[in-house]
Amino acid sequence: MKDFLVLKLFMVFFFILLSSHADGATTATWIQSKESEFNKGITQNVSIHSTGEIQLSPRIEEISGIKSAFIWSMATDAQNQVFVGTGDPGTVHLIKNGSEAVELFKSPELYVQSLATDAYGNLYVGTSPRGVIYKINNRGEASVFCSLPVSYIWDMATDSNSNLFAATGNGGILFKISPDGIPEIFFDTTETNLLDVLLDQDNTIYVGTEPNGLIYRIAPSGQAQILYDANESEIHCLAMDLLGNVYAGTASGAQAQVPAAAITQPAPQAGSVAPVLKEGLAWDLQPVPMAVQRSVSRDIGAPSKVAGVPNIPNYIYKITREGLVKKMFEIDQAFILGMSLDKQNNLYAVTANNSGIYKINQNEISSSLANVEEVQVLCCLSTQNDEVYIGTGNVGKVCKISPSYAKEGTFLSNVLDTATLSNWGCISWTSKQPEGTRVILATRSGNCEKPDVTWDNWSPPYLSPGRKITSRPARFIQYKAILETTNTETTPSLNTVSLSYLPKNHPPAIISFTIEKDVPSSQKSSKTNGKVEIKPQTPAGQKPHYQIAQKSIQWEVEDQNNDTVQVVVYYKGGDEKAWKIIDKNTQKKGTYAWDTLRLPDGEYYIKLVVSDEPDNPPETALSAENTAPPVVVDNSRPVIQSLSTMDKADGRCVVSGSAKDDRSSIVKIQYTADGQEWISAYPVDGVFDSTEEAFQITTKPLAPGDYTLIINAFDGEGNIGAEKVMIEKNK
Repeated sequence: MKDFLVLKLFMVFFFILLSSHADGATTATWIQSKESEFNKGITQNVSIHSTGEIQLSPRIEEISGIKSAFIWSMATDAQNQVFVGTGDPGTVHLIKNGSEAVELFKSPELYVQSLATDAYGNLYVGTSPRGVIYKINNRGEASVFCSLPVSYIWDMATDSNSNLFAATGNGGILFKISPDGIPEIFFDTTETNLLDVLLDQDNTIYVGTEPNGLIYRIAPSGQAQILYDANESEIHCLAMDLLGNVYAGTASGAQAQVPAAAITQPAPQAGSVAPVLKEGLAWDLQPVPMAVQRSVSRDIGAPSKVAGVPNIPNYIYKITREGLVKKMFEIDQAFILGMSLDKQNNLYAVTANNSGIYKINQNEISSSLANVEEVQVLCCLSTQNDEVYIGTGNVGKVCKISPSYAKEGTFLSNVLDTATLSNWGCISWTSKQPEGTRVILATRSGNCEKPDVTWDNWSPPYLSPGRKITSRPARFIQYKAILETTNTETTPSLNTVSLSYLPKNHPPAIISFTIEKDVPSSQKSSKTNGKVEIKPQTPAGQKPHYQIAQKSIQWEVEDQNNDTVQVVVYYKGGDEKAWKIIDKNTQKKGTYAWDTLRLPDGEYYIKLVVSDEPDNPPETALSAENTAPPVVVDNSRPVIQSLSTMDKADGRCVVSGSAKDDRSSIVKIQYTADGQEWISAYPVDGVFDSTEEAFQITTKPLAPGDYTLIINAFDGEGNIGAEKVMIEKNK
């Protein structure tokens, strides 16, 4: 065993090391060795363990003779007979010879949602939606045992004195019914539904609730305390092992509705004999002085009325006798609806919506025993001879899981998408194959995601690891593993599967390539006093000139082969032929600040070249390039010229002039008088839209004295030209 684990760890390390260089012309490796990876596949007669191991699953057989829509409940007695409660209609079946179900009792109710037996061979039948409990004695005589003022009897259990406890809804009441059928309220909660009830050997009672997800522990005297308050809203099922540890399964995360109460006639009176008992089907049960084992689970509504898939995980909690709580099992998008323990303290759990059957051993290693065609698995029951029965809904079936293994099982992997046409290498695996067992693999490939008639047929089986894959080159590939045994007491196991491939090289792709100014050149226009002014989004004068001269070169590239890329940025003047390198790096998404301060004004071109050469030989490396639209470099200041002044009679002064730039449009003119606030001026034609703009500035009335007007002109590149005018106002 130790040598096998060392071998498995070595293979995993080797393939991880190999796949870390799986780019370009280097072989890539697909590895599956974890439960989460194997769970993406399809199983037939194999189980997937939480340790990442695939084994043959226990043998599963369908029990014949049941034609109901839902199997709601199960119970067993001291003689290991198995009873099944169904609906609709509400009937009770007896499993005979472990292979056939015979109808034992047909009630006038819609659902038999709970069953319980006592130490004297009596079977109690809890029905919905009228809250009637029937009693069938060991002579096969059925009568109304008790009628409760509730709609739903979710679960029942008996104590050592043959008192019957009924967990009910929608009032959240736990009833105690004496052996002669007299009910009393034993514990009244503020919950809506009590969904499960079990008793330990000391007659202490445990109850799971909804909608607050509570577990009550109630002493035989009726004194109650909360054992656990779960984060989930619903404790749906409970179980207890031989050491007194309590297991709680949750079913939260989606709204559910209870079955509609379609029956209108009044409930029968206690003590009346039900006329629908099948004749000649009484069974011979002898009184035994011991508590009987039972297990039952039910959903709080017909599965067809469950609205949606659980939007939160559900869990199985383990609560020790000392009160310590831990999560020992988690499942997504599924309700945990039933649990049962076998003699070895293995816990079996069944789920709905994402239907499944799970086994959790004493070491808390879980395994998925089988995929179930039906959407809902509603209940499960472990018997004294290590057989496990499960009941499904829509369609209602009962299946028996035997302790022996299936003779053959198949695991079908999910489909690997290599993203491009690929050549296949070798397929390898690690496994344990005791005498009389074997593991073989096969592959098939194709060029569409879902296998169809265009795919290859399955390859001849690979009988040992390290074989060359014979499937034709393609984009997609799938493998299947076949596990076989000649001894149903022994199973092989599959631990790790690896598959190597060489993808065809593809050139890198340039997703985006832009050159932007730190001061955006796109301007937004607005109207002021009837004139249009185009204002920069950011006042250019607030930045140093060296920042204004910078251009932001931005790119994003991708490589289909996930190669490392080499990115080179070039530039050249509009009248030049040779490209010059600005920057070289390996960033698939990057930005480079190009400083144009020392370049002559003019038009320039920027080119991006990206290559996968770092991961490919030069003769096979591929590249892509893109040249951006020409970029104007303008680091010269606008010139303010032709200034003149004219006094007006009201004391104001008119300053006329023009602002001119060789390459960029004039976008703004401002002035200040003697260092006061800056005031915007407007072009004579009302719109900033050319490289030369005439302007007029009219000051406010000026008192006699000397004034200095400083005028600024801004171009579209953020350059600022400045000039001043001296004004002398005489008395």
